[in-house]
Amino acid sequence: MGMLEQNKTNVAPIHLTPLMRQYWDVKSVHGDKIVFFRMGDFFELFYDDAKTVAPILGIALTQRNKKSDDYTPMCGMPHHSVANSINKLLSLGHKIAICDQIEDPKHAQGIVKRAVTRILTPGVVYDPEVLDQGKPHYLAAIDENSISFCDFSTGDSFFILSTNMKHKISLIQQLDVVEVLIPEKLNSVAELLKDRTISKWPDQDGQTLAQHPGSAEMILLYIKSLGDFSLSATLKPFTEKKTESRLQILNSTLRHLEIFSNNRGEEKGTFWAAIDRTKTAAGRRLQREYLMFPLTERAAITARYDVIDSYRTNLFELKKSREVLGALGDMERRLSKLSLPQANARDLKSIAQSIQIADEVLQLNAKIYKFQPFPLDELRLLANQVESCIKDDAPLTIRQGQMFNLGYTNELDELIRLSTDSASLIQELENKERAATGISSLKIRYNNVFGYYIEITNTHKEKVPAAYLRKQTLANAERYCTDELIELEKKVLAAQTRRNELEYEIFCHLKTKFIALSVSLHRLSQVVSEIDVFTALAWLSLEENYSRPTLNKNGRLHLVESRHPVVEQSLKENNQRFVANTIELERYHCDLITGPNMAGKSTLMRQVALTVLLAQMGSFVPAVAAELPIYDSLFTRIGASDHLA
Repeated sequence: MGMLEQNKTNVAPIHLTPLMRQYWDVKSVHGDKIVFFRMGDFFELFYDDAKTVAPILGIALTQRNKKSDDYTPMCGMPHHSVANSINKLLSLGHKIAICDQIEDPKHAQGIVKRAVTRILTPGVVYDPEVLDQGKPHYLAAIDENSISFCDFSTGDSFFILSTNMKHKISLIQQLDVVEVLIPEKLNSVAELLKDRTISKWPDQDGQTLAQHPGSAEMILLYIKSLGDFSLSATLKPFTEKKTESRLQILNSTLRHLEIFSNNRGEEKGTFWAAIDRTKTAAGRRLQREYLMFPLTERAAITARYDVIDSYRTNLFELKKSREVLGALGDMERRLSKLSLPQANARDLKSIAQSIQIADEVLQLNAKIYKFQPFPLDELRLLANQVESCIKDDAPLTIRQGQMFNLGYTNELDELIRLSTDSASLIQELENKERAATGISSLKIRYNNVFGYYIEITNTHKEKVPAAYLRKQTLANAERYCTDELIELEKKVLAAQTRRNELEYEIFCHLKTKFIALSVSLHRLSQVVSEIDVFTALAWLSLEENYSRPTLNKNGRLHLVESRHPVVEQSLKENNQRFVANTIELERYHCDLITGPNMAGKSTLMRQVALTVLLAQMGSFVPAVAAELPIYDSLFTRIGASDHLA
């Protein structure tokens, strides 16, 4: 039948069932995407989409109807556990169209209506919780005069004004951007970024939003083109980030120094793994940013030293802060998830708990870490309300009720009691009817076909009251109903339906309130992340015996008993000691180091470079004493076969 060719050209087979014609109506529009087609509790994939996805995800490739001549290839997965699968496909560069059911199957006449509700690309997030929690997830856009970055999982958005294309490409590699938007007029740039997912953007007429450069507008327009307006609900405004006041580090330097990955592409044994003591995911991402863009302004660097010194002399607050921070969770990504369709009541509760813990962190650090005050009362009130009203074991569905405790509103309380106490109400009626009829074996039961009914065995047939209405005859019994039972059934079923509707309305209301407070939430997360980074650096300095550097203006570098932070920790694990080196380097001087292979030349070179990185990110350094100038750039080339750790 030439199915592969048909799929690639988006031509449907000739003979189609109504359901498959509906599928092809969608696929013909989204031929460059993998279509996740919702069918009941499953997402199904057909034809070449199924052939592509099945081996990647390790799921069975089957056919649509084995009992007929329909050999349509297909595979599928439960809709509630689709996040990891989608994320894996996105990470491999695939684009995805989510085709969902847009009407209740109970009310559908014929085929359930379906439509594409979301389009996903590698730079767009389906579920923030399945991403690497310690790394940002950037989509970038380039134009001639700027480059913009956006992490939909955290709301982080910024731009850098630059006409230097080489610099912009270096930033894309350095920040490990997953998808890049490039206007058609810069098509040649795509050739330089073959290791990234490239999305071409049609050239604009030059008009841009007043507050953004063209690259930022490109990202905002791209969001609209995907049809997923929820993505921008928790996005921070694009702000300019200046790189002139940062230590310039090439991506090759990061690789040679094994900052974030070793020469095997692993995190184990890297500089990052050696120094990281953060307790939160957002703190880990912020510390990564500090390390990737070290400072060059003396006042900003020494201000960070001062905060670390404060924590070193306030050990109770330091230890307690780290203990509390460990329970915080990822507030930024929890907020981001609230704007997505799969958000549920547990997400509301988790972000409420994060706010309460973050508030405790602020109070604990009020005298040590000075930050610009911002309004918190409304956040506190909402968090306390949500924490008390949502159940700990709330379901993952949001339209079937069972999410809320008693005490939120009187109407909901009444509906909860009526729907949950239906068993006791039925038992009361059963006891009443037994007493009235004298039939001790009388039972009131329920099934999906007949609803509630009274069942009486044929032995007691003569005692059945005349008011009983026969509903069903069985071999050994009769089933009846009464006006009172019919009314109770209506009341119970109506209460459950209304409860589900009301709980969904309340859930949406609370979710909207959190999103409306996203500015305050982002600010709270930022401050707490900074506290996490500084307490982590203070703890590192105490744990590994690091000292505060002195910054000079004469260009002299003097490290007393300097150590390599990674090698030192590796040796400690084997009960060995690193032999410290005292290193001096005057302005305009250089050191020429000679020796045989494996003599330690690279180790010495790296430990100086890593000490500079630590000092200019605002950290104490592994030395008894350290005096350094402020460097504006760092270059290095280390042997390709080195594996120091």
